[in-house]
Amino acid sequence: MSGEFAGTLSERVLVQRRSGDRDDLGGAAGAWSAGVGLWAALVPLPSAGWGGGDLPSAAPRWRATVRVGADVVPGDRLQWRGRGFVVRAVEADPAMPDRLGLTLEEGR
Repeated sequence: MSGEFAGTLSERVLVQRRSGDRDDLGGAAGAWSAGVGLWAALVPLPSAGWGGGDLPSAAPRWRATVRVGADVVPGDRLQWRGRGFVVRAVEADPAMPDRLGLTLEEGR
């Protein structure tokens, strides 16, 4: 790992995960965890073109970079500067094995 990479992780984020509890009808009843803090680098992504049903996606998307080993999975929630995001994808790049890329969609 290079020192340059460590210097880019300048934002503190909170990762939350919902418990697997279900209500009587099978819906998600689990509470969100208190969260784990991580250092990350965040950048906005271009608008997501046309989605299903030929409707443009209006939810702003972001890219977060964190250190490899961070316990983050799709469906987790990320809190940053009072804003909430849903983790849509977690990707490892073999060319940069010290980091993970997260695709985030801002919650409304």
